Amino acid sequence: MINEKWLLTFKTLVETKHFTLTAEKLNMTQPGVSQHIQKLERQLKTPLLQRLGKQFELTLAGQKLYRFAVNKAQLQQQLLQEMQFDDPFSGECRFAFSGALAMFLYPHFISYQSLHENLNVFVEAAPNNNIIKDLLSDKVDIGIVTQRLDSEQLQQEKVGSELLQLVTPARYEGETMNFALLNKIGFINHPDGLHFLNKINNSNALCQGKQVENIAIRGYVNQINQILLPVAQGIGFTVLPERTVKQFQQTQLLNIAPLDNPVAEPLFLTKKRYRPLPLRYEWFEKQIRTLLV
Repeated sequence: MINEKWLLTFKTLVETKHFTLTAEKLNMTQPGVSQHIQKLERQLKTPLLQRLGKQFELTLAGQKLYRFAVNKAQLQQQLLQEMQFDDPFSGECRFAFSGALAMFLYPHFISYQSLHENLNVFVEAAPNNNIIKDLLSDKVDIGIVTQRLDSEQLQQEKVGSELLQLVTPARYEGETMNFALLNKIGFINHPDGLHFLNKINNSNALCQGKQVENIAIRGYVNQINQILLPVAQGIGFTVLPERTVKQFQQTQLLNIAPLDNPVAEPLFLTKKRYRPLPLRYEWFEKQIRTLLV
């Protein structure tokens, strides 16, 4: 590790070309300047100066060290400037949402990104537990989850709610949903599937005292835009947020089963409590609040 004081003395000496001027500039004595150069040469185990009376020329090693010192000073100056400047239109923005929210929000995000070429947007579709883990490990900076957390590390703000819908093939329109019928149809599961089904069952007693986990599983899909395909083809039923259902292209093949007690999950914008975010996140936070209200 090169001694910073000695390196500064060497760089200043090369630029002033004079021991006395270097001493004055650094508020040192002339012998002190000489000592710094000698210590640096001993540390690097090579001569840095070829002394010619009161003048000197740099050795090959000295030329290399001077270029290193200049580059190091430039990098430090650049770092200081970057630390003091927070560009609202440049850098990475990293988010994690449920698949449904990712599909809803991402088109708005990339429209904004297309206006700012130095802005990079990363959106991870994940269930609640993974979102929380990614926030705590700094893999993402903003997440939206559906549960209030008791965490000193995270702060939350309710930004909206998500209406859940029980979706069956169209031929079941008008039928009363109960455990026997749901078990006959079969469940198309997904990362949040059983969680959503439990939510609806807890408020509407669809399973008539039985566990939702006992309903026959007809399939599993982890791609949000694919979950309704088997439902549309009559293979099973599922539970999804209203926003996702509305984006499906063949809604005429679906039936939204009426519920005595509609169920909506709260949406909490979640981020690190003690980690200030750059200015570039401000637009995204405002957009999320506007779109999910």
